[in-house]
Amino acid sequence: MSNLALVHKLEFQKHLTPEAHPESPERLAAIDEALHRSELIQELSRLEPSQAELDDLTSVHVQSYIEDLEEKGKRASEQKGLLQLDSDTWMSPESYSTAKLAAGAGVEAVRGVLKSGYTRSFVIVRPPGHHALPDQPMGFCLFNNVAIAARHAQRVYGLKRVMIIDWDVHHGNGTQDMFYNDPSVLFVSFHQFPFWPPNIGWYTEDGNGDGQGYNVNIPLPAGTGDRGYLAAWDAIVKPLCLEYKPELIFLSAGFDAHQADPLGQQQISTSGYFLLANRLAEMAENVNAPVVGFLEGGYNTRSLADSVVATIKVLNTADKSQRENIQPFAGIYGGELPAQTKDRSQHMVDERIKEIKKHMGRYWKCLR
Repeated sequence: MSNLALVHKLEFQKHLTPEAHPESPERLAAIDEALHRSELIQELSRLEPSQAELDDLTSVHVQSYIEDLEEKGKRASEQKGLLQLDSDTWMSPESYSTAKLAAGAGVEAVRGVLKSGYTRSFVIVRPPGHHALPDQPMGFCLFNNVAIAARHAQRVYGLKRVMIIDWDVHHGNGTQDMFYNDPSVLFVSFHQFPFWPPNIGWYTEDGNGDGQGYNVNIPLPAGTGDRGYLAAWDAIVKPLCLEYKPELIFLSAGFDAHQADPLGQQQISTSGYFLLANRLAEMAENVNAPVVGFLEGGYNTRSLADSVVATIKVLNTADKSQRENIQPFAGIYGGELPAQTKDRSQHMVDERIKEIKKHMGRYWKCLR
């Protein structure tokens, strides 16, 4: 049995968007091709997703929103076309069922690591989820896949401490909203700042009530590269994880902070994602927590595919000694990987990390 279970189906390409829309079925087609060309697909176990149950959807979304989304899906089906939900979020005739399947894939991934004996799982789905709010779609997202999976882990398996790490270039505003008052979920979001969504994601947004201190934003300036992301991980994420001791770690794995991505201005390389995944794997082993990863953003199909394969390759490797022997992933099309990328302004990045540590140090001993 492989260390990592892949949760994926061709049906996720049935959610359609307008021509030239960045969140397209071609994203998953490129990942599928990369997995086969790298031969990694032969090493992985596969889990079969099914559509999420209503109880799972209503654990984070209000029922009236779910019903409204279903009704709009029917309308798109009757019109045999696309239905626009907001400025950049769309539904096609198959979108509602595909979104339910994406949410159910996360539930299956949780089952894989908590019941079926896998150490890690990775969910390759669309539509993505981390912008979806309790009562509305947003930013290409219909259901918040990672939030639904986290609540399932708590509701069905009784977990008390869950950690969600979001390294998408955009702030995980939907996930933040759902757990802002909840100390049973430690949410950490890396994101470019200022950026989209506007006016959200600053580090002083640290939770509310009993959840204060459990919402950790890491807003990094445009132009932050591998060096800055790894420095923030080492200074903030790892110490928090070791102090919190989560029973399960979720990753909202957006790859749109890649230097080749058309939507962001960050400078992470494929090597950088490889190194971040190594940090995640080692950290999870230190607290004996399984890992469930979710595909979020990433809109250059080549850099997306390479980075997904690099991340899965690391997470599928059982222990640190084995990972040290992995060759850095050179991309499905060959060629040399770039060296670790630097920050446009190392001083700005380091000052931001210091500010975040100082602020969050009022809640966490490890950051003082």
